[in-house]
Amino acid sequence: MEVNVSIQDYLRDRGPATAATIGAWLQAHGVKAEAARKRLSRVLPPVHSFPVPLFPKGTRFMYLQDQRESERFWTALHRDLRTSGSVYGMALDGLLARRGATTAAEFPVISGATVVPIKRQVTAETVLDRLEAARLVTQINYGEGPLVLLHQSTLGLADHQGIKSRATVERIILDGMRDWARNIGAASYNQIAVRGEETLKPVQQFRFDLVGPSYLLPLQRGDRRSPGFLVADVFSDGELDEFHVRYFLRKAKALHTTLASATILPILVANEFTPDALRAGHAAGVLMATPKTLFGKRVGEALRTLLTTLNNAAAYASADSPNRLIALIETLKDIEGRSQNLRGPLFELLAAYLVRRDAVSIDVGVRVRDPKTAEMAEIDILKVLQMASQFVAIECKAREPGGIVEVDEVQHWLRKTSVIQNGLRQNRDREAEVSFEIWTTGDFSAEALALLTDQKAARTRSRIDWKSGSDVLALATKLREKAIGEVLRQHFLNHPLATITPKLEKLAAPTR
Repeated sequence: MEVNVSIQDYLRDRGPATAATIGAWLQAHGVKAEAARKRLSRVLPPVHSFPVPLFPKGTRFMYLQDQRESERFWTALHRDLRTSGSVYGMALDGLLARRGATTAAEFPVISGATVVPIKRQVTAETVLDRLEAARLVTQINYGEGPLVLLHQSTLGLADHQGIKSRATVERIILDGMRDWARNIGAASYNQIAVRGEETLKPVQQFRFDLVGPSYLLPLQRGDRRSPGFLVADVFSDGELDEFHVRYFLRKAKALHTTLASATILPILVANEFTPDALRAGHAAGVLMATPKTLFGKRVGEALRTLLTTLNNAAAYASADSPNRLIALIETLKDIEGRSQNLRGPLFELLAAYLVRRDAVSIDVGVRVRDPKTAEMAEIDILKVLQMASQFVAIECKAREPGGIVEVDEVQHWLRKTSVIQNGLRQNRDREAEVSFEIWTTGDFSAEALALLTDQKAARTRSRIDWKSGSDVLALATKLREKAIGEVLRQHFLNHPLATITPKLEKLAAPTR
């Protein structure tokens, strides 16, 4: 006797699901196993199977045609990718841990997939291609390189505006971790590489944000003198849950299993973890750390303040008093690492504070697209004059004391000015007057100065100008910004940030 329940009944009432889930429901309602299997193998429209292979072999995800673009569809797809253990689900959760947006270069790190072809393993490149085909993610060209974003109709908003701020803080954390690892001998002193460096290579088949070969005894196996590896990934914003961390646990487990003569010491760093994430990480043998536990409460809070400030840079720079800005710099001077990672964003904040004096408004970190070429460019500081009919786009080049801006950097900036001009006129005012300036805390090489001088004389419609470190200090003096001038002298013109700070090992000591 034919039982009067159907696949359409299930999908209409309970939403999209895998064939296995629907089959179990059919059997629970009296349909024999073989009959349920045949029904599922013979489905016809309006019932469909998802066409992109995102699930383990033999798993089908089914839905009704009118559900295809609904929130219910995307939520169910994500749920079943998670429960099936699909690497595509892990990659989506890794992207969600990055606020739904990351650089294409960073995607292999948070995908949990291999970066070299391995039998029965899906590469990160294939994962990205299939997630794009499924319209779960999309790629856009965004100035310095392509970005990978959650598709706008799927699982949430993609915070691509905050990528630069998060990346800045994460690089500072990675620099701090490198110094910490050097100081305690956790990895070979001169061989620790971090995100953004050419020396950062995969560990066997996986990429990480930090990698350092280590000869610590617990990381070696057998009698062979082969190094293990200290590896880490870093997140500067948000709270990671048990799904967000699975991509990292997958990488750690796979390497521990497949490395023959050594193993790894895996560290996952995030601003916060849920209790379930901590339990999952500890059960997998992964160190789960926060900036506070690594460097102490004071530094951890300073890093969080830095992220908030960079995300609201224009508000900080537009304040009537520079006290908040100066207090932030005084706090952040205690963070060791490559000083350029701090020097750049802090100089932008100082420069923005100075230029806001005669501006209608200012913006910091503005991205524009040339409508003719689709090329994108970022404006460090956009100064708006005369009721938005006149703009000054300022490029900031922070340098160590005595540092030089070379001619190739000036050439790159000059090429970028046409993109900025076209983008501003397209999006703001087609008749706007746009001029350009390049500021540095150092100086310009003779070749760079010659090029700037020639271009200033040649340009009549898109004027250019420049300021050296001494020029910026002179402007602060002229505006009677004594506190800003003192900060420039102390932290940018006279002493590298790193030389006026205590060593990171002191910061890493437990906070009393």
